[in-house]
Amino acid sequence: MNGILGKKVGMTQVFSDRGDCIPVTVIQVEKCVPILQKTAEKDGYQSVLVAYGERKPKHTNKPLQGFYDKHKASPAKVLAEFRDHSIEDAELGKPLNVNMFSEGDLVNVIGVSKGRGFAGVLKRHGFSGSPASHGHAEIHRGGGSIGMHTYPGRVLKGKKMPGRMGGVKVHVKNLKVVRVDKENNVLLVRGAVPGPNGRMVRILKSERV
Repeated sequence: MNGILGKKVGMTQVFSDRGDCIPVTVIQVEKCVPILQKTAEKDGYQSVLVAYGERKPKHTNKPLQGFYDKHKASPAKVLAEFRDHSIEDAELGKPLNVNMFSEGDLVNVIGVSKGRGFAGVLKRHGFSGSPASHGHAEIHRGGGSIGMHTYPGRVLKGKKMPGRMGGVKVHVKNLKVVRVDKENNVLLVRGAVPGPNGRMVRILKSERV
């Protein structure tokens, strides 16, 4: 298995051996246990189900508690499935840690971006706006014309307009692992990781060499 779940803690900076200042994102890996493996022969596809974090039994409903009891696992905060991943049967039930990564590795990070709420075209799409000169009244941050004349007489799908911004899944590729803290189960990754501090992300080994 070449992936793990972690929690984005925040950003900081570290210094290389040459004295270069490197901006990094701190990712804390908490209790992350693979509890179930699905196979193509039995389930139609290959995947590994991972239980992340801890949840109090009183906050777990009976069907979910029965699932954990069946697989001899304690209730978890999140159940996540890693498609096209496999794991040895002997590794099921054993916590995953950052030992699978090493300094210099390239990883892909998947998370949900920060929600920005309802945003206009300048913030959402980077429009330049209208000239703020005489003759332009209250349209400085407008999007301009959105339709056309008689034919087809409608707004085409995909037109860049105001709307909800952020809060979508973002896949950031080929971030470099700067340091691996095995004692604290922490990864330091160079670059920006999607989502606010405290949000869960997936870290996958990059296929790029």
